[in-house]
Amino acid sequence: MKKIAVIILLIVSVNLSAQTDTQKWLTDYKEATKVSETLNNPILVFVTDNTSGESYDVLQDQVFNSENFKRYASSFVLLKLDISTDSYNKRLAFHYTKSDAVPALVLIDKKGNTIEKALTEINSKNVSEFMTFLKTKTKY
Repeated sequence: MKKIAVIILLIVSVNLSAQTDTQKWLTDYKEATKVSETLNNPILVFVTDNTSGESYDVLQDQVFNSENFKRYASSFVLLKLDISTDSYNKRLAFHYTKSDAVPALVLIDKKGNTIEKALTEINSKNVSEFMTFLKTKTKY
Protein backbone atom coordinates (compact mmCIF):
# COMPACT_ATOMS: atom_id res chain seq x y z
CA MET A 1 0.00 0.00 0.00
CA LYS A 2 2.86 2.39 0.82
CA LYS A 3 4.43 1.68 -2.57
CA ILE A 4 1.22 2.64 -4.35
CA ALA A 5 0.98 5.87 -2.36
CA VAL A 6 4.59 6.75 -3.18
CA ILE A 7 4.05 6.01 -6.88
CA ILE A 8 0.93 8.19 -6.96
CA LEU A 9 2.76 10.97 -5.14
CA LEU A 10 5.64 10.78 -7.61
CA ILE A 11 3.27 10.92 -10.57
CA VAL A 12 1.55 13.97 -9.11
CA SER A 13 4.93 15.54 -8.39
CA VAL A 14 6.18 15.02 -11.92
CA ASN A 15 2.98 16.50 -13.29
CA LEU A 16 3.33 19.52 -11.01
CA SER A 17 6.94 20.15 -11.92
CA ALA A 18 6.22 19.85 -15.63
CA GLN A 19 3.40 22.40 -15.62
CA THR A 20 5.19 25.71 -15.29
CA ASP A 21 2.92 27.52 -17.75
CA THR A 22 -0.29 26.62 -15.98
CA GLN A 23 1.16 26.98 -12.50
CA LYS A 24 -0.75 24.32 -10.65
CA TRP A 25 -1.17 25.47 -7.07
CA LEU A 26 -1.76 22.95 -4.34
CA THR A 27 -4.24 23.99 -1.67
CA ASP A 28 -3.42 21.46 1.05
CA TYR A 29 -0.44 22.21 3.29
CA LYS A 30 0.21 18.58 4.18
CA GLU A 31 0.18 17.51 0.55
CA ALA A 32 2.55 20.37 -0.33
CA THR A 33 5.03 19.30 2.35
CA LYS A 34 4.95 15.70 1.05
CA VAL A 35 5.58 16.86 -2.51
CA SER A 36 8.32 19.18 -1.27
CA GLU A 37 9.97 16.31 0.54
CA THR A 38 9.79 14.10 -2.55
CA LEU A 39 11.12 16.73 -4.97
CA ASN A 40 13.45 18.39 -2.47
CA ASN A 41 12.01 21.75 -3.54
CA PRO A 42 11.05 24.62 -1.25
CA ILE A 43 7.39 25.63 -0.96
CA LEU A 44 6.27 29.01 -2.24
CA VAL A 45 3.24 29.91 -0.15
CA PHE A 46 0.74 32.37 -1.64
CA VAL A 47 -1.62 33.68 1.03
CA THR A 48 -4.89 34.98 -0.37
CA ASP A 49 -8.45 35.69 0.63
CA ASN A 50 -9.60 35.53 -3.01
CA THR A 51 -10.44 39.19 -3.22
CA SER A 52 -8.90 41.30 -5.90
CA GLY A 53 -7.30 44.66 -5.38
CA GLU A 54 -4.20 46.63 -6.24
CA SER A 55 -1.82 44.31 -4.34
CA TYR A 56 -3.32 41.23 -5.94
CA ASP A 57 -3.02 42.83 -9.40
CA VAL A 58 0.65 43.69 -8.77
CA LEU A 59 1.35 40.06 -7.84
CA GLN A 60 -0.46 38.78 -10.91
CA ASP A 61 1.33 41.17 -13.27
CA GLN A 62 4.83 41.18 -11.79
CA VAL A 63 5.06 37.67 -10.39
CA PHE A 64 2.65 34.98 -11.53
CA ASN A 65 2.28 36.16 -15.14
CA SER A 66 5.93 37.12 -15.59
CA GLU A 67 8.09 35.09 -17.94
CA ASN A 68 10.75 34.75 -15.23
CA PHE A 69 8.31 33.18 -12.80
CA LYS A 70 6.91 30.86 -15.47
CA ARG A 71 10.46 29.79 -16.27
CA TYR A 72 11.44 28.82 -12.74
CA ALA A 73 8.16 28.02 -11.00
CA SER A 74 8.99 24.33 -11.33
CA SER A 75 11.78 24.89 -8.79
CA PHE A 76 9.09 25.34 -6.14
CA VAL A 77 6.09 23.54 -4.81
CA LEU A 78 3.32 26.10 -5.19
CA LEU A 79 0.90 26.31 -2.28
CA LYS A 80 -2.11 28.61 -2.23
CA LEU A 81 -3.54 29.22 1.24
CA ASP A 82 -7.04 30.67 1.03
CA ILE A 83 -7.64 32.19 4.45
CA SER A 84 -11.24 33.16 3.68
CA THR A 85 -12.53 29.60 3.82
CA ASP A 86 -10.33 27.74 6.29
CA SER A 87 -9.26 28.68 9.82
CA TYR A 88 -6.35 26.22 9.64
CA ASN A 89 -5.06 28.07 6.57
CA LYS A 90 -5.49 31.35 8.41
CA ARG A 91 -3.37 30.10 11.33
CA LEU A 92 -0.71 28.77 8.95
CA ALA A 93 -0.62 32.05 7.04
CA PHE A 94 -0.18 34.07 10.21
CA HIS A 95 2.50 31.66 11.44
CA TYR A 96 4.57 32.07 8.28
CA THR A 97 3.96 35.74 7.48
CA LYS A 98 3.71 37.09 11.06
CA SER A 99 1.01 39.33 9.62
CA ASP A 100 -2.67 39.50 8.71
CA ALA A 101 -1.72 41.10 5.38
CA VAL A 102 -3.28 39.61 2.29
CA PRO A 103 -2.03 38.84 -0.28
CA ALA A 104 1.38 37.68 0.83
CA LEU A 105 4.18 35.39 -0.33
CA VAL A 106 6.64 33.41 1.73
CA LEU A 107 9.15 30.68 0.93
CA ILE A 108 9.44 27.76 3.31
CA ASP A 109 11.51 24.60 3.26
CA LYS A 110 10.21 21.03 3.17
CA LYS A 111 10.14 20.93 6.98
CA GLY A 112 8.04 24.08 7.21
CA ASN A 113 10.80 26.49 8.23
CA THR A 114 10.66 29.98 6.80
CA ILE A 115 13.57 30.56 4.41
CA GLU A 116 13.21 34.33 4.12
CA LYS A 117 11.01 37.03 5.59
CA ALA A 118 7.56 37.03 4.01
CA LEU A 119 6.55 39.51 1.36
CA THR A 120 3.55 41.21 2.96
CA GLU A 121 3.88 44.75 1.70
CA ILE A 122 3.10 44.42 -1.99
CA ASN A 123 4.56 47.13 -4.20
CA SER A 124 6.73 47.10 -7.31
CA LYS A 125 10.03 47.53 -5.44
CA ASN A 126 9.34 44.82 -2.85
CA VAL A 127 8.02 42.42 -5.47
CA SER A 128 11.13 42.96 -7.61
CA GLU A 129 13.39 42.24 -4.62
CA PHE A 130 11.39 39.13 -3.74
CA MET A 131 11.63 37.88 -7.35
CA THR A 132 15.41 38.37 -7.24
CA PHE A 133 15.50 36.37 -4.01
CA LEU A 134 13.34 33.59 -5.54
CA LYS A 135 15.66 33.33 -8.52
CA THR A 136 18.55 32.54 -6.15
CA LYS A 137 16.56 29.55 -4.90
CA THR A 138 15.86 28.05 -8.33
CA LYS A 139 17.56 25.21 -10.12
CA TYR A 140 18.34 27.47 -13.08
